[in-house]
Amino acid sequence: MKALVTRLSNVMSVISGIVLIVMAAITFADIIMRLMRKPIPGVYELVAYLGLVVTMFALPRASMMKTHVYMDIMIDNMSRMPMRIMRIATRILVFLFMLLIGWSLTKMGMRFIETNTLGMTLRIPYYPVVFMGAFACLVQCMVSIYEIFEKREGANE
Repeated sequence: MKALVTRLSNVMSVISGIVLIVMAAITFADIIMRLMRKPIPGVYELVAYLGLVVTMFALPRASMMKTHVYMDIMIDNMSRMPMRIMRIATRILVFLFMLLIGWSLTKMGMRFIETNTLGMTLRIPYYPVVFMGAFACLVQCMVSIYEIFEKREGANE
């Protein structure tokens, strides 16, 4: 499971980085074009789509790398057993929360397909981006399950 979760989260992180570079390039090009009084239509819409991909695709690797924020004042002063209980409880809550979000995004994507919902300016369908978010939630659920059962070597989070 570790290999699958690590590979998926690393690939998603690379995709997230590439999409972030594309967002920056599009925004920069729009600024330059605005100076010439010819803004690029639909930039805000496109950046909003890409922003979801960047955020959701970066989340699993950030979780695996333990780069998220935690309550160090509270956790660092706990003994081993309460710390372990807290770690498992938070992973279960993250799992349930991301499962709920993924399920909601899947339902939303299905509704967008049924209603053929498109963006206002670029007329790009919403559902592919929504399904990408749902997929990222699924991967985050897998990361949470992995983190519950991973062997810890005494390191605090």
